Amino acid sequence: MHALRLARPARRGSKRATAKRDVLRRRDAGSLAAGILDLQQAYGNRAVSQLMRTFHGNGRSGSITLHGQAEPFFDGGNARVLSPQVTRKKGCDCPQDEPCLSGTGTLKVTYKADVTITMPDMPSGLSACQERRVRDFLRNVLGPHEQEHARLLRTYAGTTSRPFSVTACGRSALDEAVNTKIQQMQNDEHDQRSAAAEKKSAAIDPFNRKVDLNCT
Repeated sequence: MHALRLARPARRGSKRATAKRDVLRRRDAGSLAAGILDLQQAYGNRAVSQLMRTFHGNGRSGSITLHGQAEPFFDGGNARVLSPQVTRKKGCDCPQDEPCLSGTGTLKVTYKADVTITMPDMPSGLSACQERRVRDFLRNVLGPHEQEHARLLRTYAGTTSRPFSVTACGRSALDEAVNTKIQQMQNDEHDQRSAAAEKKSAAIDPFNRKVDLNCT
């Protein structure tokens, strides 16, 4: 989706293409007319007419495909622990001076996503009519497509609440275990949400709508 590709008429032979380009590079009107006449006799009116259309608009004709880029930034989430509790628990194999403890609570995480949309520049060498067609395409076709990418990528955003429970021997070990647990919960959820958002965005590609440049 990101590049600029020119869809040009297929070449039918290197010698023929070179001869045609040489004719069109002639600056003298009489020489140009004579050269075109020679081409008409050699290849026919239809081939020469197609050649002239190809070189209309400073060498751009036919169609082009233009692509934008919707680049997401997923913030990883902003976490809070709600209703934390520490209670003694029986049945653990803990040293006598480090009691068995249980830590519980609810992990609440708010996820945000920012999306930067980059649109392609206007190609050079276009006629006024061709530029109007490109602007219309960027505004009414490619622009809405990239906005849809942005909307789908922003499905990463939202707030979740999930309970957790951790058991450890002693308060220091419990605090470390709780921190490890909730960080892993948040990391895993971030990975799942970002992958899901990117999958939704990827589902609307490939996008290969062409801009018709056959106008004067």
